[in-house]
Amino acid sequence: MALKAVVKADFAAGNRLAAAGDYAGAIAVFDRCLAIDARDWQALANRANAHLQLGDSARALDDYLAAAALNPASLNIKSNLAVLLKELGELELASGLLQEVLAADPDHVDAWSNLGIVRQHQLHYQEAIACLLKAIELGGATAARCNNLGNVCTSALLLDDAVSVLQGGLELAPDDANLQFSLSIALLLAGRYAEAWPLYEARWRSILQARHDGPRWRGEALGRRTLLLWSEQGLGDSLQMARFLPRIRAEHPDAELLLACPATFHRLFAQFDGVKLLEADAAPAYDCQLPLMSLPGVLGVTLGNLPTKAYLQSRAGLAPNLPDSPRLKVGVVWESGRWGVGIADAWRQHKSVPPALFADICRVPGVDFIALQPGAAPAELQGLVKQPAIADFADTAALVEEMDLVICVDTAILHLAGAMGKPVWALLRAESAPFFLADAPSAPWYPSVRLWRQPLPGAWQPVVKGLIAALRQQPAF
Repeated sequence: MALKAVVKADFAAGNRLAAAGDYAGAIAVFDRCLAIDARDWQALANRANAHLQLGDSARALDDYLAAAALNPASLNIKSNLAVLLKELGELELASGLLQEVLAADPDHVDAWSNLGIVRQHQLHYQEAIACLLKAIELGGATAARCNNLGNVCTSALLLDDAVSVLQGGLELAPDDANLQFSLSIALLLAGRYAEAWPLYEARWRSILQARHDGPRWRGEALGRRTLLLWSEQGLGDSLQMARFLPRIRAEHPDAELLLACPATFHRLFAQFDGVKLLEADAAPAYDCQLPLMSLPGVLGVTLGNLPTKAYLQSRAGLAPNLPDSPRLKVGVVWESGRWGVGIADAWRQHKSVPPALFADICRVPGVDFIALQPGAAPAELQGLVKQPAIADFADTAALVEEMDLVICVDTAILHLAGAMGKPVWALLRAESAPFFLADAPSAPWYPSVRLWRQPLPGAWQPVVKGLIAALRQQPAF
């Protein structure tokens, strides 16, 4: 076979492998093409696509840039490069590339879709919706396009629209896990729990990988069997779902209950009698298992029967080293963890209040501000907050117990203080979060938590201003 025919056959084989989801295999085939012709821009572009699917941003970027240099007129390369730039958090660069594509070809469907996603990450939801509607107008409705549009509508809290769009997508692809999961989030925000829980299980086919695959517990009588419950997502989720442990213990008195969760919870969760605590990655013997976030669905939880009494206490004997002061003690959390780099960290940044702005809260006179998050405070908060040592959540709970008020962003401390029944002022993004509903003044799962919502996406300034005014009105003043 002539060399040209070999390259053509390999190129076609690489495309078939990529279409089948075998991206590593596709890369190996495109490598062969490029070993023969290093200037094969199509093989470079397609290898870049495969690298991007595998999350190898560095190699994808190298290939996209090389392909673009060989064929600077290719609009598809620019559009795909913009997707990578978005993943790297370079939203302005991604937007500029996509606008170049659309200036050259106003009917480029993928560019409209990609620009819509970029606009979503830029918090420009109405523009994002317009872009995604344009993509559907030009290319027709697909499961992916409906999912993208539905997610933006959810972020904009246009929940009726989100549900309608996502249900429309499921009419096209009834088993699409991304659509099912996205619809569950919109339904949770709308408080439609009974509809949401079955769809929420699609997370295991879309965004998460299960650590245990044995028989699932479905709420039936356990008798003397062993049930393994295990943490699956963030720290706050484990704290939130811990409320159900006493109920399960009481309803299944003869069962052995195991809870696999991060070690930072073990001293705190030791207060749950009859629950054996294991490391998060433990692999014990069990008869049935269930991830923690599936408990509400199994237990039939709705807003009408949601248990809201305080269920966590500070462990006896833990006395935080705080100054004896008659002043108001306010625990503070300004940052929502660290999630990585690029767009993966963008949502954390959106949930966090910039330290320079949060510092305005900590300048209110007559208050002792105590940091409830571990680690050194940023320069903007140095000297404004006290920083006691924190080793785990038992230490944090002991501190929370001493507080008159907790002021925090949407993070695990919110769930801890709410679970303890402490007064909490939570600073919440305009987009809300699945378990805080779209416009409720307090947290449905934690009645002691007052929600301070951004009036517009990204607008922390008015939230902080209003909170400071309310803080000055507290009885201690």
